[in-house]
Amino acid sequence: MTRREAPGRARGASAVALVVVLVACGHAVAPAPPAPDKSVQLNAPGEPVDLAKVLPAGYVTVVDFWSESCHACVMIGGMLAVGVAKDPRVVIRKIDVGDGFTPVARAYQIDALPHYQIYDKRKRLRYDLVGSDCVEASTYAKQLAAE
Repeated sequence: MTRREAPGRARGASAVALVVVLVACGHAVAPAPPAPDKSVQLNAPGEPVDLAKVLPAGYVTVVDFWSESCHACVMIGGMLAVGVAKDPRVVIRKIDVGDGFTPVARAYQIDALPHYQIYDKRKRLRYDLVGSDCVEASTYAKQLAAE
């Protein structure tokens, strides 16, 4: 009786063997790029931000429009951070809209806080949440990350 390897196992072993051969022959194997920071404050209060430039490709990004004077923003922002803390596929980008009558608030039509926009791995806006709907942001973000 002959022993047969499971198809997936044989492919995995072949890939490892190829990497070992490439390294042994002096071919460099490019290291994976470093993961982006989990949460980043992008601006000073009210200053403009170009979202297209700050959304990391390959990650679900929750953009948290907030203000230091918004107590609900601080509370729900903490819930978001805890909700996605263990999911490496989800990052948070925070934009301080200041008093709400600022260039960044006008640019993104932020009329109420808290306000979240959730972008998928291809940088497409998938959810636009305002007020108490923001409580569900971590659930939506994790669902997108699983796609």
